Amino acid sequence: MATKFMSGTELFMYECMMQQTPNMARCEREEKRFKAQYIGLLRDFMREYGYGEISKRVTRTIDRFLFDEFVFCNEEHRDMFWRMYSKWIKNTNEKDFTSTAIIYLLSTHRQFETILANYVSNPLYVLPSIYEHGEGVEKYNLYHAVKMIAGMESGLCEEDLFEEGILDDKVLFLIINAKFIQQYGVNGYKERKNKRKEPYVNNSMKHRRNQNVYSYKGQTLRIK
Repeated sequence: MATKFMSGTELFMYECMMQQTPNMARCEREEKRFKAQYIGLLRDFMREYGYGEISKRVTRTIDRFLFDEFVFCNEEHRDMFWRMYSKWIKNTNEKDFTSTAIIYLLSTHRQFETILANYVSNPLYVLPSIYEHGEGVEKYNLYHAVKMIAGMESGLCEEDLFEEGILDDKVLFLIINAKFIQQYGVNGYKERKNKRKEPYVNNSMKHRRNQNVYSYKGQTLRIK
């Protein structure tokens, strides 16, 4: 009887796993689809706001991150962000996307937690001009990125985002992602995704070698 019971139990577990497999596969496909859409919108953002030059460098690191609604370093970053963001939302009625981006960056490391807690709980709180408790280049650069996004005097400037060797790929990706959030907020990029793409305007005209010229979003495209 014990053998039959164990066999039945194993078979039951196997059947449950087989039933769950299609659902898991479907979820994985959905996640890949949303991730691809997010990357596409991020690339559009970079082209539109002057970061097209570093687009490939930024997006090549995305597989190192956790994707859940948008991109996080890990589960701790995700959980910290949503907890602090939810707390901040309760204290404000304004759609302040800049503050959302700041919360996103300050959620990357536990060492920022005290500053982050003060920031979300006190609307009058002023970010420290110097962060003295961090160790390592990554935390240093991320805090200066926070100050840059907040409009404070910072040791980091826009030109530094384009220079090789100043920021590693991980930090650069987090900064660009924060700027993406600063522009569209947490859910704004989803609304942008659902909008119809602007159609091509056919302004074809004769050109040497029988080339056709089209204008799209203010850019001239020449198709042979």
